[in-house]
Amino acid sequence: MTHLQTGHSAVKHRAAKCRGMAGRRQNRQAPIAVLFIGMLLLPFAQAWALSLDTGSPDVKLVWNNTLRYNLGMRAQGRDPRIADNAVFDQGDAIFDRGAAITNRIDWLSELDLVYKERYGLRVSAAAWYDTAYGDRGRSNPYAQGMDVVPNSYVNNKFTSYVKRYYAGPSGELLDAFVYGVFDVGDSVWNVKLGRHALIWGESLFGNTHAISFSQVPSDGMKGVTNPGASAKETALPVAQMSTIAQINPELSLLAQVGFAWEPTRIPEGGTYFGVDVVNKGPNVNRLSPIEGKAGDLGLGIKLSPEWLDGTLGFYARRFDDKNGWLAQDAGNGRTRAVYARDIDLLGVALVKRIGWVLAGAELSYRFDDPLNSTGSAGPAGGYEGARGNTWHGVLNGIVSFSPSAIYDSAFLAAELAWNRLDRVTRNPELYLAKGYNSACDSDATIKGCADKQFLSFGLSFTPGWNQVYPGVDISMPLFVSRGISGNAPSNGGGVEGFTVYKVGLTAKVYSSHQFDLTYTGYDQKIKRAPDSPLGSYVLGGPLRDKGWLSFTYQATF
Repeated sequence: MTHLQTGHSAVKHRAAKCRGMAGRRQNRQAPIAVLFIGMLLLPFAQAWALSLDTGSPDVKLVWNNTLRYNLGMRAQGRDPRIADNAVFDQGDAIFDRGAAITNRIDWLSELDLVYKERYGLRVSAAAWYDTAYGDRGRSNPYAQGMDVVPNSYVNNKFTSYVKRYYAGPSGELLDAFVYGVFDVGDSVWNVKLGRHALIWGESLFGNTHAISFSQVPSDGMKGVTNPGASAKETALPVAQMSTIAQINPELSLLAQVGFAWEPTRIPEGGTYFGVDVVNKGPNVNRLSPIEGKAGDLGLGIKLSPEWLDGTLGFYARRFDDKNGWLAQDAGNGRTRAVYARDIDLLGVALVKRIGWVLAGAELSYRFDDPLNSTGSAGPAGGYEGARGNTWHGVLNGIVSFSPSAIYDSAFLAAELAWNRLDRVTRNPELYLAKGYNSACDSDATIKGCADKQFLSFGLSFTPGWNQVYPGVDISMPLFVSRGISGNAPSNGGGVEGFTVYKVGLTAKVYSSHQFDLTYTGYDQKIKRAPDSPLGSYVLGGPLRDKGWLSFTYQATF
């Protein structure tokens, strides 16, 4: 199983640091009501949070709310090489060109209780409702390979899991933790306990090959619909304890102890961005998943000596994978999700200003990393795929441009990600690669067979214009990512030629209202395959014909 993560919040954070250094329902009443309320508030809008009177100067209670409406429309017709393949037909059939693929309202509510600026409690929750999704999916009855890959749902009726997370109305608890700042001698310890997200390292665009890989589960649906989202934006909170200890101005210690395990959420089978048979939703020929266990551990040391003019970090982690393989039982053909346990990682990261560029770099080594596998497994191997030791690298930089005749501000961020196999350690017969699997003797790349190494890049450029109208700032976020060379040896690590691009226009009004108009498109390698029972080879997620146009309105209060 793969997830797409392609980091505007990380870019903004690092850029600020750089500057400092130098069958669908079509009821739309609810979304329209949100827009109407937002329009009424526009003339009076200011950026503010609701501070509640506690009767004590030592106690602060702040309540923040964000309402967001998103309307997305499919802009492309179906590619028959995707639509006629039984692995992808349901996700391609569910929405026609011009149909709404999302018509969704989201509400995020955040409550912070702070005592003497040193201790506190944070609780946040989300609610949603999307009228684009109904109770049923669609399929192509003429798709090739239906005898091999049947429909994902009985009578095309979505399961309760899919209806909850894609249609709603529903909601969930996000953050729920307490924290404290404690003085221990000359050091200061910041401790969090409870449900919260944690991301280490210096990556910008996702964390597939980063030190923070699988540190917490990710919202893969947010990742695929928001190209350029950072790992922090897509991270989901999980029960854990974490600490940052500032020993002195040049030394800090980090630690993480996980108390629960939760999987990454990827687009469900039969939904617009999903592969038909994938994940928790489908209920045909499915077996219960083999999940990870609680107990992820992590330690880090960050050094910031004056002579370095930067920060050097060393990290060690043991964790269970949050992404997983899709394993097919060799005995009965039924499928299940399987999550690798006890992965070890050692990594080093550096962030440093080099001239005008705020540069970041990571190098990490994983022991028993889940590898790209065939998907056919049995109980003898615990249904696991192949595993091996792998190298991973990230190199990035951010440049903040001064005002010019073309723009008032601009940020450029670029990142390279690299993955290389050291050696296979378990189940080599399941490793999908040339020399290990005879299917890779021909057309290896298009069949998804792994190469020795993989290289990809991401590029983001955002020019901005201030006070275009009174209280209105405009920006144009542009993003592209591409697999440059090879198919990654690591499971879900990326494939050659897979490309995501985004062109957008954003208007912020009085800092509390935001309007976005965005087109997102995709490219990938696809080939007709007369020798395959499915009729085609599709390298990567089936997105080449799923370009879409979206309008988003967001208000904070």
